[in-house]
Amino acid sequence: MNNQTLNQPPVMNSAESFQTTAHKVEYLSSLTALRGIAALLVAIFHFEMAVARFVPAAQSMFFEKCYLMVDLFFIMSGFIMMHVYSSEFKHKIQPDTLKKFFVARFARVYPLHIFSLLLLIVIVRWVTDWGNPPIILEQPADILPNILLLHSFGFTHIYSWNIPSWSISAEFAAYLLFPLIAFFINRKKALAVLLFGIMIILAYYSIMYVLPRVNPIHPAIPVPHNLNTTFDYGYIRGIAGFTTGVLVYLLYQLQGVRKAFSSDIVSLLIIAAITLSLHYALNDGITVFLFAILVLSFTANTGKIADFCNLKFMQFLGNISYSVYLMQIFLQEPFSHGAYLPGTVGIGRGKQNIDFFLGLGYCAVYLLLLILISYVTYRWVEGPSRKFINRIWGK
Repeated sequence: MNNQTLNQPPVMNSAESFQTTAHKVEYLSSLTALRGIAALLVAIFHFEMAVARFVPAAQSMFFEKCYLMVDLFFIMSGFIMMHVYSSEFKHKIQPDTLKKFFVARFARVYPLHIFSLLLLIVIVRWVTDWGNPPIILEQPADILPNILLLHSFGFTHIYSWNIPSWSISAEFAAYLLFPLIAFFINRKKALAVLLFGIMIILAYYSIMYVLPRVNPIHPAIPVPHNLNTTFDYGYIRGIAGFTTGVLVYLLYQLQGVRKAFSSDIVSLLIIAAITLSLHYALNDGITVFLFAILVLSFTANTGKIADFCNLKFMQFLGNISYSVYLMQIFLQEPFSHGAYLPGTVGIGRGKQNIDFFLGLGYCAVYLLLLILISYVTYRWVEGPSRKFINRIWGK
């Protein structure tokens, strides 16, 4: 495997870069690249929703279903948390270990979240005078739940402000549970696997078919049976995906499983299955299951897939992926306040359409600008703030 053992190994959560811990673990570099790819696909999904759709749903549902890339982030997060921190909670949960874990997690996700949120608030308040006219996604009353990372718990009536950041709220909820999850697995593995497996199935089924979900913009329109819940039951979605990643890691620990998933053929077949699942809009539960197997296959891969993931550019994309995820809102913001690209037909979020090749060109420029912005925030916000918080409070 083209992975390394480092003194300061990476730890990943959804849409984020790696964090360090004290003991040696294997650096799973393939997941860094996978995270970067997933972040760009989420950005394209939001481009089509907020700016202009250049691939009609009638032709392919692939980008339309890329909201599911967030579930891939959750799975990768649970996988990596187990990979790095499981041994820390093997025998008991010690206060010092708990403190270091939560400080590291807070340092990794919160600084960029609060930076992007406050910057967006400033822009909306002073540049647009609270929207002028205000839009439902940027209400002052929703600022506090966003600051407190409560905006995936139903404290707001719609996805608000920096829309993708709902998943950071859900992610942190999973962090709060992780020490107990890891401790339970280390003490009663068979029982834990059974119970967690049942809970994951019930959680996903409930989101799709049981919970009273309501379309926040058009309440009379029935909500599809999918996993695209955010501000309301997003925390359930996040915990379910995170716990799925935890269980996938237990499979990864089995040498026979790693060998079975080590070839390029297996990885390519899984990629093909995911592509078809998204293209034909199969049940979201099927896609999430395939995501879980994808994480296992990418981590175990020892062939050309691993070589591709270790390319410098792919590692770069993975490193800045958290910024890609959170900073995309600023390129979409003008279109939330009435701007339209030349050649766009239709009015309304998710209803703007554009010619394929023209839209593809605009989207390429959008992604390039997003990568440049993300590099700046990664270099000057993420890294320095993470190091500062860990140096002051992580001891």
